Amino acid sequence: MDIVTIRTFLAAASAGSFSEASHRVHASPSAVTERIKQLEHVLRVRLFERDKRGCRLTAAGRRFLDPALKMQRAWQHGCEQTALPSRFTQLVRVGGQHALWPRLLMPWLDAMRDSHRDIAFHAVAAAPAQLNRALDDAELDIAFLYEPQLARGRRMEQLAEDRLILVTANPAVDWTENFVRTEWGEAVNDELRGRLGDLPAPGLTLDLGVLSLDWLARTGSSGFVPERLAESHLSSGQLEPVEDMPALAFSPYVCWSTAMEDSLVDGMIALARSMMEGAAQ
Repeated sequence: MDIVTIRTFLAAASAGSFSEASHRVHASPSAVTERIKQLEHVLRVRLFERDKRGCRLTAAGRRFLDPALKMQRAWQHGCEQTALPSRFTQLVRVGGQHALWPRLLMPWLDAMRDSHRDIAFHAVAAAPAQLNRALDDAELDIAFLYEPQLARGRRMEQLAEDRLILVTANPAVDWTENFVRTEWGEAVNDELRGRLGDLPAPGLTLDLGVLSLDWLARTGSSGFVPERLAESHLSSGQLEPVEDMPALAFSPYVCWSTAMEDSLVDGMIALARSMMEGAAQ
């Protein structure tokens, strides 16, 4: 079994056709058929049912799909590690929720590169569900996010205390008249509905992370935002808290693989916490 065969299996599973899979893996249809036959021989199971409409996974094929994906990802990670220039001793793959990149993770990453010149970094921004899944699939080593999931093989710590508060750029107007829904995750939506009932239907949802603050300030709108992220807008008077409204606990966390070196993780977390505290002052 080799990685080319695994990629061919995944292409056929995704495309639903050996013919289409041949285009994706740059091979002839007969080569795709032969690779799948070889894989089925090695595994001693039938992976696909084929008919005139194409192909579909058997029960055994569906069970093999997740291990095949993990093998492909492990190969990709191995290639990345092997291809590192000699001045680097390791590659660290960092993920962060979009809202945390502009004011925390971008300066944090810059400082990490300055202090750890022997480490190469691969950085991505994504939604919490994608980050949690990437940690599960060993596509990330460490991630900073608001909605972590503790799972086997990873550790988690709260990075700082924070909360979601309702702010407005136009306190002279009732907040319900200029409310904009800011997307911070389904758990937040459920808690807001539980506390406030049905919120106004604004016809606009912002899933822009920290950029939502600029939108609220520029358009004279109101919405729920993390208090720490809004500190500069609150200090400047661009946004003001709406009085007598509930605040929701909404703190950033860091999750990392237990395979990471403890001293490196400790330094990463300490630096991130220091930067968050500095940004809040």
